[in-house]
Amino acid sequence: MCRILSAIQLPIDQQQRDRLIKRLDDNMLSFTELSNSILQVPVAALTICRAAGEAVRRRDGDVLNLEQACNLLGTQRIGQLLRALPVQPLAEQPLGFRQMLSISEHALTQARGLFGQRMARLWQELALACLLFMSPSWVLVYQRPELFREWENWHLGISAGKGRAPAQLLGSEQLLELSQQLVEDWNLPLWIRQGYRSLIDSRRLMVKALHIARDSEHPRDQQMALDADTRLLRWLTRPDNSLLMANGIAVGAHHDWSAQHTLRWQQFIALYLGCSLTEAQSATHEHAVTSAQNQATQADLWLPAQALLWPPGARRQPTTLVPPAPKTARRSNATMKAGSTATRPTTPPPADAATWRRQCVLLKQTPSPFKNLPSLLDCSLLALSQGLGIPASWIALYNGRNQQLVVAAAQHDDSDLRRLGKELGDARQESWDWLRSNPCLNLDAQAQQQLSNRLPASLKTLLANQPGHLLPLLSNGRLIGMLLVHSGTTLLSGKRQQALLKTAECLSQALVTFSSRRQA
Repeated sequence: MCRILSAIQLPIDQQQRDRLIKRLDDNMLSFTELSNSILQVPVAALTICRAAGEAVRRRDGDVLNLEQACNLLGTQRIGQLLRALPVQPLAEQPLGFRQMLSISEHALTQARGLFGQRMARLWQELALACLLFMSPSWVLVYQRPELFREWENWHLGISAGKGRAPAQLLGSEQLLELSQQLVEDWNLPLWIRQGYRSLIDSRRLMVKALHIARDSEHPRDQQMALDADTRLLRWLTRPDNSLLMANGIAVGAHHDWSAQHTLRWQQFIALYLGCSLTEAQSATHEHAVTSAQNQATQADLWLPAQALLWPPGARRQPTTLVPPAPKTARRSNATMKAGSTATRPTTPPPADAATWRRQCVLLKQTPSPFKNLPSLLDCSLLALSQGLGIPASWIALYNGRNQQLVVAAAQHDDSDLRRLGKELGDARQESWDWLRSNPCLNLDAQAQQQLSNRLPASLKTLLANQPGHLLPLLSNGRLIGMLLVHSGTTLLSGKRQQALLKTAECLSQALVTFSSRRQA
């Protein structure tokens, strides 16, 4: 999964890129001024920081701040990186992705107001680390926008009655470990890496600190408790904890200023700064207003300062409560090995022939209208889920380097990401003739039993003993991928199966057209 997410290029708005490139062309511009400009464009800051981190990896070094990164790379290399970023208008970027960037920018404003003066000598280090702390989630939400909606709805109580929380971005064990691995792979600044280590490895110390912070009405007792535990005091006063607090309050405020989660971070901030809880709360409110003023250019973003005028306990409805898009999991051409669990498909959603036709027309267009492979796969999954009412589907693409069919995208009712990157076998071997020779293999329980000796264990796991269809994706008779769908409780028949065959044909054509454009 880390290799999948690392291969994704986040987009930048044309005006943002033009503004930064114009700054690069200014011969009078210092690296300090340039880094301050880049810090205002989170995606550009991440791109440059990752490039600098890769450059110093061979020397076992660290890039601590953006000015160091700019000095290391030089203006020519920075210009190349900026021009290589995909351009996408803000209005076309997923709302959840832009909202995640907004939360990180809010966190940076909180850090500037709460800790900037106190840590003036370390401000550049704190600023970059605070802004990029949640960057792994930027990539994940850009790849799977529906995760943000699920996470937001759960925190707002929209889906709390289902008995389990959906894929949360910051409360998930899996996500914390994934984020930690990504920041290590990207060699992001040490403070970010230490922050994730604290969240994962120093939980007992954090719980102790939060317990002491709750007694905000007795500061003397708090200080005595800290003095009695030198290990806790040493951990609490580490500068990298400031970025945890800034991001924690930004996430909490995004959902509810009155929530217990938000209060805990305010108490933590009060303990860290040695001030009263009232002072800490007033400061976080003030900095939220400043952040809102800085971000007011995007009218569709939710800014937590808007809720400060509401009565205590009032809760907003999420801005993303629109008819939900299919739960789509995607990956790039990068491959990896991962575990898998069975998925049980939900009741088939209603079919929409108009949606199916629109997506197929897009898939057949020449030249390819898709900017990247994930958007192409999304179009296919939308044709299957909303167009044909198929509850669960997987697209596997053939990776010539590894000679493996690899799960590249999925739409299903389980938000578990571990299926992505799953290797299904070398489908170009003779032992896979059963797939290549049949345009649509109908797999009821009896057919699965008959093919049991031929089906690899990984493919059986995806089938999960549910009725389904396997369709090869071919180009000039050569296999380039495979489509697997779960059709609900029974197999598809008649016009719906014909439409499924047509969808596979359109997907194959779209993959060939897209590949040709990339090679041109």
